Amino acid sequence: MKTTKYITRSAVILALTIALQFSIRAVIPSVPPFNIVNLFVVGSIVNLGLLLATETTGLWAGIVIALAAPVTAWLQAHLPSPTMIPAVMAGNLILVVVYWLATRKGSRQSWKRWLGLLVGAAAKMAFLYYAIGVIVGTLSALPPAAAAFIRFSFSWPQFVTALIAGFLSAMIAGRIKPLA
Repeated sequence: MKTTKYITRSAVILALTIALQFSIRAVIPSVPPFNIVNLFVVGSIVNLGLLLATETTGLWAGIVIALAAPVTAWLQAHLPSPTMIPAVMAGNLILVVVYWLATRKGSRQSWKRWLGLLVGAAAKMAFLYYAIGVIVGTLSALPPAAAAFIRFSFSWPQFVTALIAGFLSAMIAGRIKPLA
């Protein structure tokens, strides 16, 4: 019975994350100046899915969403090259694992949650800034303005969207009985 609950909750959070990713990008255009709004709203929603799944369902639920979200982003043409998918997956995994290490064993409401969020968000941002910068440098067909926006997207906005998601997750997770 417990396995059914894990799978169901993981599937619901994954479905909501992907559905919101698609619907927000359909409503908010990805052209300037709306691409900045899109970046912060969608990024916060995806990070919320990662953190909420990890905190309320467990590490494996967070890992599933961490691996699925970049594929969805590429299918939506948010990532210009499939070579970026593994880097974004790795960045998401960094956030999930660090946050899980901080929130496991009943430390959901303690200072460890916030430390895990800060360290995980900073590590994800640093990794993605470097990895995506290297990948963008190899994409010669990418216009300079697009390359600059992609580099920007994977810099400090990653930290901000993870923090926003952490605050939202704290509010939501407190109302959900954890399975993990």
